[in-house]
Amino acid sequence: MMKKRVLLVLMGALGLVSTAQANTSYAFSCKHFKEERKVEVVYLQRESSLPCEVRYTKDEVSETLWNANYTKGYCEDKAAEFVEKQEDWGWSCQRVEKNTTAG
Repeated sequence: MMKKRVLLVLMGALGLVSTAQANTSYAFSCKHFKEERKVEVVYLQRESSLPCEVRYTKDEVSETLWNANYTKGYCEDKAAEFVEKQEDWGWSCQRVEKNTTAG
């Protein structure tokens, strides 16, 4: 049931892509006691969902877990799967809207 909820939230975010600015992204903030992790989908081109990256931040260190240049929905699917794993491991995840452009 959680997987369906996460996928629906991510699919809803895809509707925002057509009006997005460069590097517009959204993220999930996952918390477990006092620890926090972030799973973020980053769109690298203006008004396009491709190319994209899934970034994971732990202890203020960020790494790219997956990326896609040609397959729409790949980053969103991978992010949803990873968020679901975090929740299975006891983390509580919430979606956070984010726009990383200056203008």
